[in-house]
Amino acid sequence: MRIVPSCLASIAAEYLPALASSHKPPPFSRRSGTSWRAPSYTSVVAAVWRNHDSVGCQKFNPQAIDAIALSKTLAPYDVVSVKEDKTNVDSASMNIDDHGVFTATNMPLEAIVEFAYDVKENQISGLTGPVNSARFDVVAKVLQPDSATPQLLHTANLQAMIILLLADRFHLQGHLEPRVMPVYDLVVAHSGLKIKLSQDELKNSSWNINGENTNKVLTGKGNSMTDLASALSDEAGRKVIDKTGLTGHADITLKWSDEVATEAGGPDVVSIFTAVEDQLGLKLQPSKGPVDTLVIDHAEMPSEN
Repeated sequence: MRIVPSCLASIAAEYLPALASSHKPPPFSRRSGTSWRAPSYTSVVAAVWRNHDSVGCQKFNPQAIDAIALSKTLAPYDVVSVKEDKTNVDSASMNIDDHGVFTATNMPLEAIVEFAYDVKENQISGLTGPVNSARFDVVAKVLQPDSATPQLLHTANLQAMIILLLADRFHLQGHLEPRVMPVYDLVVAHSGLKIKLSQDELKNSSWNINGENTNKVLTGKGNSMTDLASALSDEAGRKVIDKTGLTGHADITLKWSDEVATEAGGPDVVSIFTAVEDQLGLKLQPSKGPVDTLVIDHAEMPSEN
């Protein structure tokens, strides 16, 4: 089965308007806090999420420090091919197969770094020179044992293994640097909480985000407010910090319109900010807070295959 986590879809999609406007791939850029919709020609598919023990870009609410720590416990991909993409085509994609295959096609290095370290574009600095303006094709595989049933691999592990790939092939080195950046505080709205929190012992929890056309739905089971803040972080465009002071867990359903629909406007459009307040009785309040940023100290064009 082919898995494309939603963060991959959003990362890849944000490069495509620039690709479509020129046959010459431009330097990486995007509007901070805004997601672009991929044109129809992109091979990126809709978001796919599972529970905390399988697929999802926020498996353990990972930050860069968690991704780095996890990478140190893992073996590298068995087979890796990296080459510069000079096709100048108007498409780009990045996918993970849960049988152990990572592919990136016509992607900037910064996008691959963004996914590997689980950071946002505005949390990366220091990547300069030819390697920053080039685009790359990457295929990395974990060799499966000879058996009738292929082994399913955790996406979080495959994601962290890309850090090893970047160090080996791009000689990428970097360090984490905390900075005070714009965030959202998750607080209780003046209208009052609209979800019921249970203090019973939690046996398991999960959350999924699915999208169809311009509509998105978050469905959570047994979620704490910290879980909810984690889920909202990618969707809101900033890190979300739980400041509710609430304990316990709840089953949550949240429906809203994506950024493209919100910008276009219309009578049926519901922004994620309105949805959080009207449906959950919570509020995403602009604030500033500590965010781990990744400073790239060194990176170079990839070594030969």
